[in-house]
Amino acid sequence: MYDKPTLTQLIDAARLHLQASIVPAVRADRKLYFQTLVAINVLHIAQREIEHGDEHASAEWRRLAELDGRHDEPPAPLSALQAALDTRNQALAQAIRAGDYDDQPSALFAHLQTTAIEALQVANPRFLGRLLAEKNDPALDAWHGR
Repeated sequence: MYDKPTLTQLIDAARLHLQASIVPAVRADRKLYFQTLVAINVLHIAQREIEHGDEHASAEWRRLAELDGRHDEPPAPLSALQAALDTRNQALAQAIRAGDYDDQPSALFAHLQTTAIEALQVANPRFLGRLLAEKNDPALDAWHGR
């Protein structure tokens, strides 16, 4: 479709340049150093979103279909699917407020938990790893026993 480098490769090159060349040069300026670290993190998130966006959006569409009983086909392209997911999630929030899921809390919880895990896989996979470690070993949980 497009010539090389791919979008993922371009993002990776920009991130690596920031890490290798810019971070050492701006380390003395605390504000610029922090802003550069934020930019590097944004590039990490963008790269993971490119890698997982289609998969996560399709999976969320299927989970919502199980919850609300609407089994229509997901729209394409990804931007249309994301807009449709926003609309369905707004409707889900209204249904939750109305008590429509009071009789099936485990199905709703499973959907919300999986959606949150997928979001953390993109936004902050290290934090997700710590959460999953705490889940598997309560001794790692700082709030355990309080």
